[in-house]
Amino acid sequence: MSNQRRLLNRPPKTLEERYFSEIRPQLYERHAAHHQYGVREGTTLAEHLDSACQLMLTVSRIGGVPEDKRPVLLAATAVHDLNKLDSQERNVKTLARNRTFLQEQLEKACVLSFVVTENDFELARKLIERHSGHNRSDAAIFLPEDPAIDRWAAMLTGADLFDLGIPESERFRKVQTELTVAFNRPSKLFRVRVSEDRGYITALLLGACEEVLQKYGLTTLAIFPDGELFEGENLPAVDLTAEIAACWQEKIDLVFGNNIERLVRATKDGIKIAQSAIQQNVEEVLLNVQALLEKKKAGFKADKINKDIAKWGDTAGASAVDNAAAVGLLPVGNAEEFAIAEGLKTAYLSYREAGINPKEVWDKIAACVGISQQQRAAIEPFNGQYGRPLFAAKAAQKGLEGILEALRESFQLRKESTHKPEASEASEEIVAAVAKTLSLPIAIQWNGIDELNAYIEANPRKRCSLGSTFSETDDLVSGNMPPGTKVQVFSNRLPGGSSAEPKRQADSMAALAYQLMAIGANFPAANKKDPIYLHLALPKGSSPELLRIWREHLKQLAATNAEGGTVTVDEFKLYKDNILEFKANKVVGIAFPKRPEFIHATVTEAIVWGDANASVALLKSLRLALELSLSLEFGFPFTLSSNLEVEISLDIYGRVEGIPAALQTLLGSGQYSREEAEKILKRLRCIGQLAIAVASIQKADDCLYDLARAAAQPFDLYYVLLRWTLREQDEPNLSVIWSRIREPLNSLLESLMPNENALLTQYLKEAAQIAATAKIWGSSFKRTAQAEPFTAFTSAIRSQKAHLDLDVIFAALVQQYHTRLDRIREHGVGNTKYEQIKAYYGVLRKLYKEVYNERADKLLTDQKTLEAAYLFFLEDARRSLKIELENDSVETTKSV
Repeated sequence: MSNQRRLLNRPPKTLEERYFSEIRPQLYERHAAHHQYGVREGTTLAEHLDSACQLMLTVSRIGGVPEDKRPVLLAATAVHDLNKLDSQERNVKTLARNRTFLQEQLEKACVLSFVVTENDFELARKLIERHSGHNRSDAAIFLPEDPAIDRWAAMLTGADLFDLGIPESERFRKVQTELTVAFNRPSKLFRVRVSEDRGYITALLLGACEEVLQKYGLTTLAIFPDGELFEGENLPAVDLTAEIAACWQEKIDLVFGNNIERLVRATKDGIKIAQSAIQQNVEEVLLNVQALLEKKKAGFKADKINKDIAKWGDTAGASAVDNAAAVGLLPVGNAEEFAIAEGLKTAYLSYREAGINPKEVWDKIAACVGISQQQRAAIEPFNGQYGRPLFAAKAAQKGLEGILEALRESFQLRKESTHKPEASEASEEIVAAVAKTLSLPIAIQWNGIDELNAYIEANPRKRCSLGSTFSETDDLVSGNMPPGTKVQVFSNRLPGGSSAEPKRQADSMAALAYQLMAIGANFPAANKKDPIYLHLALPKGSSPELLRIWREHLKQLAATNAEGGTVTVDEFKLYKDNILEFKANKVVGIAFPKRPEFIHATVTEAIVWGDANASVALLKSLRLALELSLSLEFGFPFTLSSNLEVEISLDIYGRVEGIPAALQTLLGSGQYSREEAEKILKRLRCIGQLAIAVASIQKADDCLYDLARAAAQPFDLYYVLLRWTLREQDEPNLSVIWSRIREPLNSLLESLMPNENALLTQYLKEAAQIAATAKIWGSSFKRTAQAEPFTAFTSAIRSQKAHLDLDVIFAALVQQYHTRLDRIREHGVGNTKYEQIKAYYGVLRKLYKEVYNERADKLLTDQKTLEAAYLFFLEDARRSLKIELENDSVETTKSV
């Protein structure tokens, strides 16, 4: 089974699309196992050629290479290391001038169609020669030549040097030198890095950085998992922090512009308005509040409200209720008054977010809604959040208009209390976040020691629960975060509160990052299970064009669900035929990003599996992650984690966090190179095929889990498979079942235990071969009859007496089973069958002696597993005999 998969199915339209859909897969199929040495040690030839081709596509476009010449440059780049493609290891100059060899390599790389004319071949030859240091030589130096060839050769040389295994500063200096020749102007490279990846908000930051730097003449040259590489004639000499922050703020505002409804929520404690909502569009917030108040009005229930009135009236005391009634403060009595009461509660909560004490809050509310001084004094004994709104609603003369006025005032106070705007449009927090997250041309003074000391000395309960802390933290409840963030990173849960919605501490940037995820991903409408986050990163040095193609592909996948919800994979086709086909689902699947700007150096996708347990969810998520990651067109490094924030790593291809001990034999350490990731994918594909072969699709997950746990003791797989077969069918046809599971099972066992249990397998297979040849089994083809001679062996060992040695036990076994066969066979059995039975039990005796050291307890512990393996080996032996007989029959027919 091949690990290679293609995701792009539509016909390519551009040269870049043709490269990623046709040429790049061919490079990895041919050279993925070709490891390099010296300064390129640690990378394969496929990775080097891919890096060079992607950079050539980018620089040839920046350098204005004519469109009819760009394919020739790409073709030359795809085979530029001719010496590494030659079994005789001849030098590049010799091979470039060998027309037959060059044409053969171009054809193998799927780029021969780019090199059509003699001039094309000559151009490709010159470029390949010169990239390796050979300039024009021989008589060719006297011949006229297109002066652009020197520039194009410099492009190829720069692309060849781009992934050199030397310090980055030295490497970039070499590339700059070549690009200066290629572009015929000064060329400078500048690398922008991010210190941490917070998902969608980090993607928006990189987009803002890219947008601002383009204004200063910088162009994206390559993309890395932790940032971007820019190229330009001059680097900016000004501090761009505020400008990038303003652009970032604008992008964040655009996201929230149509999602205010997610930030204005009706809770059991009243309507709560998130800080980020009032920073976007105040009028939109007020419209959402009015809509929620209308819903409150429609849901008015007199009996429930009367209970609340009685509760808070009793709390305040009978005298307080009488005094309130005397000045016209009567409890609500209808739906209209109830809506006003809820509006007063909303205003109260909003004022409290600005840090104002309850007494001052109600002074401001009374002034806005028209409550008199006498009424304001009478209502003081009641609970500020729950009691006062119920008794003050009738006295609110300005009604809804007054409530909206109070909300506007509270919003202004909240804005003033949280940040003071700079001259730019961005808040201080946004500017500070840019300065700490991005590396920019102008160095920013950052005192890390002071921040570390502040973190150490802070009250642990005030540290950010969601990651590093940029500023002061506030309470954050689970409703303000995407699914799966209900368990905090640090153990700093505040006392009190319900277990379903504990409070955490979060600074504004961390909360904003999580809210962006909540509104930016296509989460299912009803989701009660924590998702697993799949973080896919663009490979090191990726072309900007790859990002565009990747965005388009994810947009197409998300469009599978026209309603904008999750997209799931057809598990039956995936497990049975290894076909990756997506379909819409309202409950489970992948929550793809809603906007292309959420996809940049990395993309975060939440995967939701509903009621599946954590281990099954991990297995299914990892299978999907590997299928996407190892696609030939992309080849994305990935991280699979229950956390939204992950550590950026350029050295690890794949990382899986939280692998349970029971699955570590199957899934390994959780840190994979590309080769190890392919091995894990092969195992998961085998297990999927086995699960669907012995269980129905409805029970495939349970079977998958059992098989995954059995991989800890790989020989137990035989028993698990037999048990599931018997669970699904009373009298299964083991021959048919074996034909389905034989190939994936053998492949899985070879991967899990290439050298383990070799002797055990050998003796069981040898015994099964004797049984198949001599037809040593019971009176039918039922499972119990087929295993009869083997179960007779384990029964004899179980009933072994201390005074009887093995010679007596096995001699009795041979005689008893010979008598058994003589009785059930129509024509009886003779001495030949006796010798065959003797040989059969002789093999099992060697198994008992050499594998189990004649310890009955160890053998009987493995009895069920051994019996299951024996039955499958018996079917395999029959299959081999059948093939031999068919081959003999064909040969006899041919000879006749």
